[in-house]
Amino acid sequence: MKLLLPSFLCAAVVAFAASETIVPRESASGEEWIAGGQLQDFSFAGYHRGEKPIPNMPQTSNAKDFGAVGDGVADDTKSIQAAINATRSGAVFLPPGRYLISDYLKINKSGVVLRGAGPEKSVLWFPRGLSEIHPKNSNTSTGEAASGYSFNGGFITLEGNYHSQRIAGIVGTAGRGDYEVNVDDAEGISVGQSVLVVVHEARDRSLASYLYSGDPGDISGGKRLDTSMVMKVIDVSGTRVRFDRALRFETRADWKPEIRSFDPTVTDSGVEGLRFEFPNIPYAGHFKEAGANAIELRDVHHCWVRNVRIHNGDLGINVVANGNTISGITFTADPGRGIADAEVRECTGHHAIQCKDAQDNLVTNFDVQASYFHDLAVEHASGNVFTNGRGTDLNLDHHKDTPHDNLFSNIDCGRGKRVWSSGGGQRIGRHCAGWGTFWNIRASRPIEPPPKNWGPTTMNFIGLAPVSVEPPDLHAAQLKSRNSK
Repeated sequence: MKLLLPSFLCAAVVAFAASETIVPRESASGEEWIAGGQLQDFSFAGYHRGEKPIPNMPQTSNAKDFGAVGDGVADDTKSIQAAINATRSGAVFLPPGRYLISDYLKINKSGVVLRGAGPEKSVLWFPRGLSEIHPKNSNTSTGEAASGYSFNGGFITLEGNYHSQRIAGIVGTAGRGDYEVNVDDAEGISVGQSVLVVVHEARDRSLASYLYSGDPGDISGGKRLDTSMVMKVIDVSGTRVRFDRALRFETRADWKPEIRSFDPTVTDSGVEGLRFEFPNIPYAGHFKEAGANAIELRDVHHCWVRNVRIHNGDLGINVVANGNTISGITFTADPGRGIADAEVRECTGHHAIQCKDAQDNLVTNFDVQASYFHDLAVEHASGNVFTNGRGTDLNLDHHKDTPHDNLFSNIDCGRGKRVWSSGGGQRIGRHCAGWGTFWNIRASRPIEPPPKNWGPTTMNFIGLAPVSVEPPDLHAAQLKSRNSK
């Protein structure tokens, strides 16, 4: 069966509540797509909001000129870091070779790219995990002991600072889908400026309840988490500020809404054309990770990771940032690395790609050939897009703590046995929050909706196998429409 939606801007949205029979119905906002409706505009995700391609930065330095050997025996960590430090802008090139890395490599400035000759030619080899190099412990949300690298950390880190400070308070309530807010003082706000619109959780946890569309489940054990999104100012008239995109949430007075500055220190940097290889030793198990963690993006903007292969990783890519693109990533593992688990066949790691405390990132053209507890994960995250990817037996992990307004589109889940398998601590809400959208999700078997109470009825399920849908990729269709205006 094929469901044709010839125009996503003017078509009936097929939405299914998790507890209902799969029956097409009109969206809560009627036939036409409108800002603030059940189906949001996801086209602003990724590098420069999809408005220009990721650049091919000119090569300006070569790691071998700084002493890197690339024979898999000599430790090349300090040489590569020296090349990064000495490069003001451009690509640091790693020629074909096998580079032994024994500690962190950090990019903490704009316009610097770490580039290999391709994943089959330039290999980063990590004989030891981060837990051995920099031992640290952590705990799960329920107090269970965990490795300090179960949830974050990466051998290569792109790290910046948003330097976010309060500019103005928002007065009055703007609604989800509104483009304007009124502020108490607009003096520090200018046209063309990117800002953060922030709402703060109240004592009664009303913000979390709202983000779950009034159906949060048990949230008594959750933290008081704020919610925000990056907006571009297109007009300032008196105390009225207008943005070029719609709000994903309301600005109720109880949530102390405000506009904050957004001045990232690291933009237009990236990692590309590399293979990350970790030892072929059995995966240590859930929360016991050795820290075979490849890449982390933290508080950076308009950055990227592309054309990368991660082999035997515990945590592949961790995104704690806004507005970046992850593209062309393949995950593999050696036979024998996986361990038996009740849910995951031959589990080889914890997370493939995690977006946590992250907004408006684009993850595209991925291939998860290894098996993770959480393949594609969102936790306290919004506006993120996962599209045009596949996995051997992929799960779309929603890790609770209000992951709302995220899109999973045009994805092949392989065997399809664990599509909705999700983690997350106790008493921190349902797995998915409001307006999570699943568009053209396929598998080798029919895909049923997620279990009852997995999320609120404002989730959207459009074209679950064996139903297909046109256009196949919602993000691409929305971006094409916006860029053609």
